[in-house]
Amino acid sequence: MKNGIVSLFVTLVVLLTATTVHAGRQAVFEIVVTEDETTRKSYEILTVDDDRFRIDFVGEDKKVTDQTPYIMTVDGGDTWIMGDKPKGKFYCSEMTTKEFFKNIGGQITQAIEFFNVKAVEPTVRETLREPGPEILGMKTTHVRLETDAKAHVRLILKFEYTVKIVEDIWYTTDVGLHPVRKKWMNALTQSGNKLIDDLFTKFAAKMDGPRLKFESTTEITNVRKKKTSTQKVRTEIISLDDKEKAELDKIFVMPKCVLMDDDEVQEKGKALLSGKKLML
Repeated sequence: MKNGIVSLFVTLVVLLTATTVHAGRQAVFEIVVTEDETTRKSYEILTVDDDRFRIDFVGEDKKVTDQTPYIMTVDGGDTWIMGDKPKGKFYCSEMTTKEFFKNIGGQITQAIEFFNVKAVEPTVRETLREPGPEILGMKTTHVRLETDAKAHVRLILKFEYTVKIVEDIWYTTDVGLHPVRKKWMNALTQSGNKLIDDLFTKFAAKMDGPRLKFESTTEITNVRKKKTSTQKVRTEIISLDDKEKAELDKIFVMPKCVLMDDDEVQEKGKALLSGKKLML
């Protein structure tokens, strides 16, 4: 997904309750990805009220146009609209949350079977928990999680890989989790692929509130070649503003676009998965 899905395991969207006199809120997140010697920066704009939720994946200019990739729900997270521009024309698709994750789980299961992948169930360990700094006036808790995994692929030759991910997360309990996030997370752990379901269940259990800042280092090692690739990702909320209902109604407009076909929906799912956006 251009201008948006850029990281490898980052999961980020602050979900805030709308308990003030304002109808909703809008947050902007900065995402910086460093891989080898290349650094990419992008932004995500999250808009939310009681039942509606939208993320626009924008570039460094932070501008949202009618061609900006996004995901959105207007019915409390029961169904999602996904918009993208993969082939020069803007496409969209609507599906239920459970249907979307079943689709992703099926894709991964097929890939594992096709490439004869044998994976050891990842381990997720909490190695640090301490009070963190205030971020935009909200108290935080700093947690460090370390994930280790191994897998091998047997085609003509056997390829063995190890993966180590170190994640530093600053989350807050000053605000509650949005109902949309709870629904999304519940579906995420029921994709039908045991590896995904178990991993995200363990990960989500470590968090008691919305995340405001996230830093991760991912190392993937080809054991046979003794070669390691490293990716670093930093995501942080940089602004938070109240929005009135009239402003929100303009943002949560149902799209007019060409429907995605099944292949394009699958590509959208792969982009979200590879971009570590699935936990919102």
